Amino acid sequence: MDRSSLWLFCLLVATASTQRIRLPGTPHDQNACNTPSGVPGACVDVRFCPNTAHSLDREAQAACGFNDTFPIVCCTETAGSNANHLQDISPPTVDFQCGNNVARVVRLQEVSSRPERLLRAGNVIVFPDETEESTGRPVARAGFLAGEIATHIVGGAIVKKHSWPWMALIGEMDAEEIRWFCGGVLINQQWVLTAYHCFFEHTADIVRLGEHDYNDDNDGALHQDVKVADTVLFPDFAHPEAYHDLALLKLATMVTIQEFVSPVCLPWGSESGRELSGQQATLAGWGDTLFGGYPSSILQEVNVTVFPSDQCDRSYSILSHYAKTWPQGIGQETLCAGDPEGGRDACQGDSGGPIMSQDALGRFMLAGIVSQGYGCGTKDYPGLYVNIRNPLYLTWIKKIAFS
Repeated sequence: MDRSSLWLFCLLVATASTQRIRLPGTPHDQNACNTPSGVPGACVDVRFCPNTAHSLDREAQAACGFNDTFPIVCCTETAGSNANHLQDISPPTVDFQCGNNVARVVRLQEVSSRPERLLRAGNVIVFPDETEESTGRPVARAGFLAGEIATHIVGGAIVKKHSWPWMALIGEMDAEEIRWFCGGVLINQQWVLTAYHCFFEHTADIVRLGEHDYNDDNDGALHQDVKVADTVLFPDFAHPEAYHDLALLKLATMVTIQEFVSPVCLPWGSESGRELSGQQATLAGWGDTLFGGYPSSILQEVNVTVFPSDQCDRSYSILSHYAKTWPQGIGQETLCAGDPEGGRDACQGDSGGPIMSQDALGRFMLAGIVSQGYGCGTKDYPGLYVNIRNPLYLTWIKKIAFS
Protein backbone atom coordinates (compact mmCIF):
# COMPACT_ATOMS: atom_id res chain seq x y z
CA MET A 1 0.00 0.00 0.00
CA ASP A 2 1.56 3.33 -1.05
CA ARG A 3 1.74 6.32 1.26
CA SER A 4 -1.25 8.14 -0.26
CA SER A 5 -3.42 5.04 0.02
CA LEU A 6 -2.31 4.52 3.61
CA TRP A 7 -3.19 8.13 4.45
CA LEU A 8 -6.64 7.72 2.86
CA PHE A 9 -7.19 4.51 4.82
CA CYS A 10 -6.26 6.24 8.09
CA LEU A 11 -8.56 9.13 7.27
CA LEU A 12 -11.46 6.76 6.62
CA VAL A 13 -10.80 4.97 9.90
CA ALA A 14 -10.71 8.26 11.78
CA THR A 15 -13.90 9.42 10.10
CA ALA A 16 -15.65 6.16 10.83
CA SER A 17 -14.72 6.50 14.47
CA THR A 18 -16.99 9.53 14.74
CA GLN A 19 -19.90 7.09 14.78
CA ARG A 20 -18.60 5.87 18.15
CA ILE A 21 -17.85 9.23 19.76
CA ARG A 22 -18.82 9.00 23.39
CA LEU A 23 -20.94 11.62 25.00
CA PRO A 24 -19.94 13.04 28.38
CA GLY A 25 -20.14 10.31 30.98
CA THR A 26 -19.54 7.29 28.74
CA PRO A 27 -16.39 5.16 29.07
CA HIS A 28 -13.52 6.44 26.95
CA ASP A 29 -12.07 2.99 26.30
CA GLN A 30 -14.81 2.37 23.72
CA ASN A 31 -13.07 4.92 21.48
CA ALA A 32 -9.48 3.73 21.42
CA CYS A 33 -7.15 5.42 18.93
CA ASN A 34 -3.49 6.17 18.31
CA THR A 35 -1.82 9.51 17.76
CA PRO A 36 0.27 9.96 14.58
CA SER A 37 3.35 8.95 16.61
CA GLY A 38 1.65 5.74 17.73
CA VAL A 39 0.84 6.70 21.31
CA PRO A 40 -2.41 5.03 22.45
CA GLY A 41 -5.28 7.25 23.47
CA ALA A 42 -9.02 7.80 23.29
CA CYS A 43 -11.21 9.89 20.99
CA VAL A 44 -12.55 12.77 23.07
CA ASP A 45 -13.87 16.29 22.62
CA VAL A 46 -10.83 18.60 22.39
CA ARG A 47 -12.08 20.50 25.44
CA PHE A 48 -11.67 17.35 27.53
CA CYS A 49 -8.05 16.77 26.53
CA PRO A 50 -5.55 18.92 28.47
CA ASN A 51 -2.61 18.38 26.11
CA THR A 52 -4.50 19.56 23.02
CA ALA A 53 -6.63 22.30 24.51
CA HIS A 54 -4.11 24.97 23.51
CA SER A 55 -2.82 23.75 20.17
CA LEU A 56 -4.58 21.62 17.58
CA ASP A 57 -1.71 21.52 15.12
CA ARG A 58 0.80 19.76 17.39
CA GLU A 59 1.04 16.33 15.89
CA ALA A 60 -2.50 16.94 14.58
CA GLN A 61 -3.55 14.63 17.45
CA ALA A 62 -5.15 12.22 14.99
CA ALA A 63 -8.47 13.99 14.63
CA CYS A 64 -11.34 11.57 15.15
CA GLY A 65 -13.98 13.86 13.69
CA PHE A 66 -16.22 16.63 15.02
CA ASN A 67 -18.97 16.93 17.60
CA ASP A 68 -20.97 19.96 16.51
CA THR A 69 -18.30 22.69 16.30
CA PHE A 70 -15.62 21.09 18.49
CA PRO A 71 -12.96 18.73 17.10
CA ILE A 72 -12.76 15.19 18.44
CA VAL A 73 -9.09 14.38 19.02
CA CYS A 74 -7.03 11.37 20.00
CA CYS A 75 -6.15 12.11 23.60
CA THR A 76 -3.18 10.16 24.97
CA GLU A 77 -3.71 7.72 27.81
CA THR A 78 -2.17 10.09 30.34
CA ALA A 79 -4.54 12.83 29.33
CA GLY A 80 -7.26 10.26 28.75
CA SER A 81 -7.15 9.18 32.38
CA ASN A 82 -7.58 12.83 33.23
CA ALA A 83 -10.38 13.13 30.72
CA ASN A 84 -12.17 10.15 32.23
CA HIS A 85 -13.09 12.14 35.34
CA LEU A 86 -13.89 15.27 33.36
CA GLN A 87 -17.08 13.96 31.88
CA ASP A 88 -19.70 14.82 34.46
CA ILE A 89 -20.89 18.28 33.50
CA SER A 90 -24.57 17.40 33.72
CA PRO A 91 -26.68 19.81 35.77
CA PRO A 92 -26.54 18.98 39.49
CA THR A 93 -29.72 18.70 41.51
CA VAL A 94 -30.31 21.94 43.42
CA ASP A 95 -33.16 23.40 45.44
CA PHE A 96 -32.82 27.01 44.36
CA GLN A 97 -33.34 29.14 41.28
CA CYS A 98 -30.29 30.75 39.72
CA GLY A 99 -29.43 33.62 37.41
CA ASN A 100 -32.46 35.76 38.17
CA ASN A 101 -31.79 39.48 38.26
CA VAL A 102 -35.00 41.14 39.36
CA ALA A 103 -33.46 44.60 39.31
CA ARG A 104 -32.33 44.28 35.70
CA VAL A 105 -34.99 42.93 33.38
CA VAL A 106 -33.65 44.16 30.02
CA ARG A 107 -31.56 41.84 27.87
CA LEU A 108 -27.90 42.43 27.08
CA GLN A 109 -28.65 43.06 23.41
CA GLU A 110 -30.91 45.95 24.41
CA VAL A 111 -28.44 47.38 26.92
CA SER A 112 -25.58 47.37 24.42
CA SER A 113 -27.32 49.99 22.27
CA ARG A 114 -27.60 52.49 25.09
CA PRO A 115 -25.18 55.42 25.55
CA GLU A 116 -21.98 54.05 27.04
CA ARG A 117 -21.09 54.60 30.67
CA LEU A 118 -18.40 52.11 31.36
CA LEU A 119 -16.81 50.23 34.22
CA ARG A 120 -13.21 49.17 34.15
CA ALA A 121 -12.64 46.42 36.69
CA GLY A 122 -10.21 43.61 37.45
CA ASN A 123 -6.69 42.86 38.70
CA VAL A 124 -3.31 43.38 37.04
CA ILE A 125 0.46 43.20 37.62
CA VAL A 126 3.33 45.16 36.09
CA PHE A 127 6.18 43.24 34.50
CA PRO A 128 9.46 44.88 35.54
CA ASP A 129 10.86 45.05 32.02
CA GLU A 130 7.75 46.33 30.28
CA THR A 131 5.70 49.54 30.39
CA GLU A 132 3.76 50.46 33.50
CA GLU A 133 0.58 49.29 31.81
CA SER A 134 1.79 45.73 31.18
CA THR A 135 -0.20 43.17 33.14
CA GLY A 136 0.56 39.66 31.99
CA ARG A 137 0.57 37.85 35.34
CA PRO A 138 -1.71 39.12 38.09
CA VAL A 139 -1.05 39.17 41.80
CA ALA A 140 -3.44 40.42 44.43
CA ARG A 141 -3.08 44.09 45.34
CA ALA A 142 -2.81 45.29 48.91
CA GLY A 143 -6.58 45.61 48.92
CA PHE A 144 -8.78 48.45 50.04
CA LEU A 145 -10.17 49.17 53.47
CA ALA A 146 -13.84 49.59 54.17
CA GLY A 147 -14.18 53.32 54.64
CA GLU A 148 -11.66 54.41 52.00
CA ILE A 149 -13.24 56.88 49.60
CA ALA A 150 -12.80 56.80 45.83
CA THR A 151 -12.46 60.40 44.70
CA HIS A 152 -14.27 59.80 41.42
CA ILE A 153 -15.50 57.10 39.05
CA VAL A 154 -13.89 57.32 35.61
CA GLY A 155 -16.31 56.17 32.91
CA GLY A 156 -18.18 53.98 35.36
CA ALA A 157 -21.82 52.89 35.31
CA ILE A 158 -23.23 52.51 38.80
CA VAL A 159 -25.63 49.59 38.82
CA LYS A 160 -29.21 49.74 39.95
CA LYS A 161 -29.42 48.76 43.60
CA HIS A 162 -29.88 45.02 44.15
CA SER A 163 -28.55 44.16 40.69
CA TRP A 164 -26.30 41.10 40.40
CA PRO A 165 -27.41 39.31 43.61
CA TRP A 166 -24.58 36.76 43.29
CA MET A 167 -21.80 39.35 43.56
CA ALA A 168 -19.40 38.72 46.43
CA LEU A 169 -16.74 40.82 48.14
CA ILE A 170 -13.86 38.81 49.63
CA GLY A 171 -12.05 40.28 52.61
CA GLU A 172 -9.49 39.60 55.29
CA MET A 173 -9.44 40.98 58.80
CA ASP A 174 -6.83 43.69 59.30
CA ALA A 175 -6.78 44.57 62.99
CA GLU A 176 -10.40 45.60 63.58
CA GLU A 177 -11.12 46.40 59.94
CA ILE A 178 -12.07 44.39 56.91
CA ARG A 179 -9.80 44.77 53.90
CA TRP A 180 -11.62 43.85 50.69
CA PHE A 181 -9.13 42.47 48.19
CA CYS A 182 -11.03 40.53 45.50
CA GLY A 183 -14.40 39.81 44.04
CA GLY A 184 -16.20 36.52 43.70
CA VAL A 185 -19.50 34.98 42.66
CA LEU A 186 -22.01 32.93 44.65
CA ILE A 187 -22.72 29.60 42.91
CA ASN A 188 -24.89 27.93 45.57
CA GLN A 189 -25.86 28.41 49.22
CA GLN A 190 -22.37 27.64 50.58
CA TRP A 191 -19.77 28.17 47.86
CA VAL A 192 -18.21 31.21 46.19
CA LEU A 193 -16.06 30.95 43.07
CA THR A 194 -13.13 33.33 42.63
CA ALA A 195 -9.55 33.55 41.28
CA TYR A 196 -6.54 31.59 42.56
CA HIS A 197 -4.16 34.54 42.32
CA CYS A 198 -6.21 36.48 44.87
CA PHE A 199 -4.53 34.34 47.53
CA PHE A 200 -0.90 34.98 46.64
CA GLU A 201 -0.77 37.57 49.43
CA HIS A 202 -4.13 37.36 51.18
CA THR A 203 -6.27 35.01 53.22
CA ALA A 204 -10.03 34.93 52.84
CA ASP A 205 -11.67 35.51 56.22
CA ILE A 206 -15.07 36.83 55.24
CA VAL A 207 -17.40 37.07 52.25
CA ARG A 208 -19.97 39.83 51.88
CA LEU A 209 -23.05 39.18 49.74
CA GLY A 210 -25.82 41.53 48.68
CA GLU A 211 -23.66 44.67 48.92
CA HIS A 212 -24.14 47.83 46.87
CA ASP A 213 -21.91 50.49 48.47
CA TYR A 214 -19.48 49.11 51.04
CA ASN A 215 -18.89 52.62 52.40
CA ASP A 216 -22.56 53.25 53.17
CA ASP A 217 -24.21 51.20 55.89
CA ASN A 218 -27.49 52.92 55.10
CA ASP A 219 -27.66 52.07 51.40
CA GLY A 220 -30.52 49.63 51.98
CA ALA A 221 -28.57 46.72 50.52
CA LEU A 222 -29.26 44.31 53.43
CA HIS A 223 -25.94 42.56 52.90
CA GLN A 224 -24.92 39.29 54.53
CA ASP A 225 -21.41 38.78 55.98
CA VAL A 226 -20.36 35.14 56.21
CA LYS A 227 -17.11 33.69 57.55
CA VAL A 228 -14.98 31.53 55.25
CA ALA A 229 -14.52 27.96 56.45
CA ASP A 230 -12.19 26.68 53.73
CA THR A 231 -10.31 27.82 50.63
CA VAL A 232 -9.93 25.22 47.86
CA LEU A 233 -7.38 26.10 45.17
CA PHE A 234 -7.47 24.60 41.69
CA PRO A 235 -4.85 21.80 41.79
CA ASP A 236 -3.27 22.37 38.38
CA PHE A 237 -2.40 26.04 38.81
CA ALA A 238 1.38 26.44 38.37
CA HIS A 239 2.74 29.96 38.81
CA PRO A 240 4.11 31.75 36.79
CA GLU A 241 1.82 30.17 34.20
CA ALA A 242 -1.59 31.81 33.97
CA TYR A 243 -3.76 28.76 33.38
CA HIS A 244 -6.38 27.44 35.85
CA ASP A 245 -6.72 30.65 37.86
CA LEU A 246 -9.61 29.42 40.02
CA ALA A 247 -10.42 28.97 43.69
CA LEU A 248 -13.50 27.99 45.67
CA LEU A 249 -14.45 29.38 49.07
CA LYS A 250 -16.62 27.29 51.37
CA LEU A 251 -18.71 29.47 53.63
CA ALA A 252 -18.97 28.61 57.33
CA THR A 253 -22.76 28.70 57.16
CA MET A 254 -25.26 28.41 54.37
CA VAL A 255 -26.51 31.78 53.16
CA THR A 256 -30.16 32.70 53.07
CA ILE A 257 -31.29 32.78 49.45
CA GLN A 258 -33.53 35.77 48.92
CA GLU A 259 -34.36 38.33 46.28
CA PHE A 260 -31.09 40.22 46.67
CA VAL A 261 -28.78 37.30 47.49
CA SER A 262 -28.98 34.36 45.10
CA PRO A 263 -26.60 32.27 42.96
CA VAL A 264 -25.61 32.78 39.35
CA CYS A 265 -26.28 29.92 36.94
CA LEU A 266 -23.41 27.74 35.74
CA PRO A 267 -23.30 26.52 32.11
CA TRP A 268 -23.96 22.84 32.75
CA GLY A 269 -24.63 20.27 30.05
CA SER A 270 -25.28 21.49 26.52
CA GLU A 271 -24.95 25.12 27.62
CA SER A 272 -21.21 24.53 28.07
CA GLY A 273 -20.83 24.05 24.32
CA ARG A 274 -22.58 27.27 23.30
CA GLU A 275 -20.22 29.60 21.44
CA LEU A 276 -20.09 33.11 22.92
CA SER A 277 -17.80 34.80 20.37
CA GLY A 278 -19.43 37.93 19.00
CA GLN A 279 -21.95 38.12 21.81
CA GLN A 280 -22.32 40.69 24.57
CA ALA A 281 -21.37 39.86 28.14
CA THR A 282 -21.40 41.90 31.34
CA LEU A 283 -18.73 42.56 33.96
CA ALA A 284 -19.65 43.76 37.42
CA GLY A 285 -17.56 44.72 40.42
CA TRP A 286 -16.06 47.24 42.77
CA GLY A 287 -12.68 47.51 41.02
CA ASP A 288 -10.52 50.46 40.04
CA THR A 289 -12.04 52.93 37.63
CA LEU A 290 -8.77 53.42 35.78
CA PHE A 291 -5.36 51.75 35.66
CA GLY A 292 -3.53 52.40 38.91
CA GLY A 293 -6.49 54.35 40.27
CA TYR A 294 -8.84 54.01 43.20
CA PRO A 295 -11.50 51.34 43.67
CA SER A 296 -15.15 52.24 43.48
CA SER A 297 -17.04 51.59 46.71
CA ILE A 298 -20.25 51.29 44.68
CA LEU A 299 -20.96 48.28 42.48
CA GLN A 300 -20.49 49.06 38.78
CA GLU A 301 -21.02 47.26 35.49
CA VAL A 302 -19.95 47.34 31.86
CA ASN A 303 -20.93 45.46 28.71
CA VAL A 304 -18.13 43.93 26.63
CA THR A 305 -17.86 41.83 23.49
CA VAL A 306 -16.57 38.25 23.56
CA PHE A 307 -13.84 37.51 21.00
CA PRO A 308 -12.30 34.23 19.83
CA SER A 309 -9.50 33.17 22.17
CA ASP A 310 -6.98 33.11 19.34
CA GLN A 311 -7.51 36.86 18.90
CA CYS A 312 -6.19 37.42 22.42
CA ASP A 313 -3.41 34.92 21.74
CA ARG A 314 -2.19 36.95 18.75
CA SER A 315 -2.29 40.21 20.71
CA TYR A 316 -0.58 38.91 23.83
CA SER A 317 2.03 36.88 21.95
CA ILE A 318 4.18 40.00 21.42
CA LEU A 319 4.60 40.56 25.17
CA SER A 320 8.01 39.63 26.55
CA HIS A 321 6.61 37.30 29.21
CA TYR A 322 4.16 35.56 26.89
CA ALA A 323 6.17 32.32 26.63
CA LYS A 324 6.58 32.15 30.39
CA THR A 325 2.99 33.00 31.26
CA TRP A 326 1.18 31.16 28.45
CA PRO A 327 3.67 28.49 27.29
CA GLN A 328 0.92 26.62 25.44
CA GLY A 329 -0.70 29.77 24.11
CA ILE A 330 -4.03 31.33 25.01
CA GLY A 331 -6.67 28.81 24.03
CA GLN A 332 -10.10 27.51 24.89
CA GLU A 333 -9.36 27.55 28.61
CA THR A 334 -9.53 31.34 28.38
CA LEU A 335 -12.41 33.68 27.60
CA CYS A 336 -11.32 36.79 25.70
CA ALA A 337 -13.56 39.86 26.03
CA GLY A 338 -13.38 43.63 25.79
CA ASP A 339 -13.73 46.50 23.34
CA PRO A 340 -11.75 46.57 20.04
CA GLU A 341 -11.13 50.28 20.54
CA GLY A 342 -10.26 49.96 24.22
CA GLY A 343 -11.96 51.53 27.22
CA ARG A 344 -14.07 48.57 28.31
CA ASP A 345 -12.17 46.08 30.39
CA ALA A 346 -11.31 44.68 33.81
CA CYS A 347 -8.84 46.44 36.10
CA GLN A 348 -7.34 46.23 39.60
CA GLY A 349 -9.55 45.20 42.49
CA ASP A 350 -12.08 42.98 40.76
CA SER A 351 -10.08 39.81 40.20
CA GLY A 352 -12.21 36.78 40.89
CA GLY A 353 -15.40 38.54 39.91
CA PRO A 354 -17.75 37.33 37.18
CA ILE A 355 -18.28 38.00 33.52
CA MET A 356 -21.81 36.93 32.62
CA SER A 357 -23.88 36.05 29.57
CA GLN A 358 -27.55 35.18 29.16
CA ASP A 359 -29.11 31.93 28.04
CA ALA A 360 -32.17 31.54 25.80
CA LEU A 361 -34.45 31.95 28.82
CA GLY A 362 -32.83 35.22 29.85
CA ARG A 363 -31.11 33.73 32.90
CA PHE A 364 -27.63 35.01 33.65
CA MET A 365 -24.92 32.39 33.20
CA LEU A 366 -21.38 32.62 34.53
CA ALA A 367 -19.13 32.85 31.48
CA GLY A 368 -15.80 33.50 33.16
CA ILE A 369 -13.81 34.70 36.17
CA VAL A 370 -11.76 37.91 36.00
CA SER A 371 -8.14 36.81 35.76
CA GLN A 372 -5.69 39.08 33.96
CA GLY A 373 -5.04 41.62 31.23
CA TYR A 374 -2.69 44.18 29.74
CA GLY A 375 -3.35 47.54 31.38
CA CYS A 376 -7.01 48.44 31.72
CA GLY A 377 -9.04 48.94 28.58
CA THR A 378 -5.91 49.04 26.41
CA LYS A 379 -6.69 49.04 22.69
CA ASP A 380 -6.17 45.65 21.01
CA TYR A 381 -5.76 43.89 24.38
CA PRO A 382 -9.08 42.43 25.56
CA GLY A 383 -9.29 41.12 29.10
CA LEU A 384 -8.60 37.47 29.91
CA TYR A 385 -11.02 35.40 31.96
CA VAL A 386 -11.03 31.79 33.10
CA ASN A 387 -13.50 30.14 30.71
CA ILE A 388 -16.03 28.44 32.97
CA ARG A 389 -17.51 26.59 29.97
CA ASN A 390 -14.39 24.43 29.89
CA PRO A 391 -15.45 20.95 31.11
CA LEU A 392 -12.25 20.72 33.16
CA TYR A 393 -13.45 23.57 35.34
CA LEU A 394 -17.12 22.62 35.45
CA THR A 395 -16.28 19.12 36.61
CA TRP A 396 -13.96 20.38 39.33
CA ILE A 397 -16.60 22.85 40.53
CA LYS A 398 -19.27 20.14 40.56
CA LYS A 399 -17.05 17.70 42.44
CA ILE A 400 -16.09 20.20 45.14
CA ALA A 401 -19.16 22.39 45.53
CA PHE A 402 -22.12 20.28 44.38
CA SER A 403 -21.28 16.77 45.62
